[in-house]
Amino acid sequence: MTDDEKGKRQFPRVPVSLQVSYLSKGDLQKDLVDNLSPGGLFVHTTRPLDIGTDVDLEVLIADEDTPIHVRGKVVWLRPQPGQHPGMGIQFTGVMGPLLLEMVNTTKNE
Repeated sequence: MTDDEKGKRQFPRVPVSLQVSYLSKGDLQKDLVDNLSPGGLFVHTTRPLDIGTDVDLEVLIADEDTPIHVRGKVVWLRPQPGQHPGMGIQFTGVMGPLLLEMVNTTKNE
């Protein structure tokens, strides 16, 4: 992501470390969410999905046993060497914006 693209963010990002699972070309992929906002999240992965791909994510919060299901779309990729590779996901479902609230509530407990 270029500095110009960073300036276009609608919401500030919150650093997190959350486990995430999703299907990638038929295989179950498990990666980490590095940061989160009410509008989306960044998945650290060396096997990103294509831009425009709809994706259903299962995100684990802290010590919870049940993952939170969120729906999104891949809107940008970070494939450059020397940076954390991954993909930016924009939330398209109703649970996405609530995920940040749930994470913040867990941090404050």
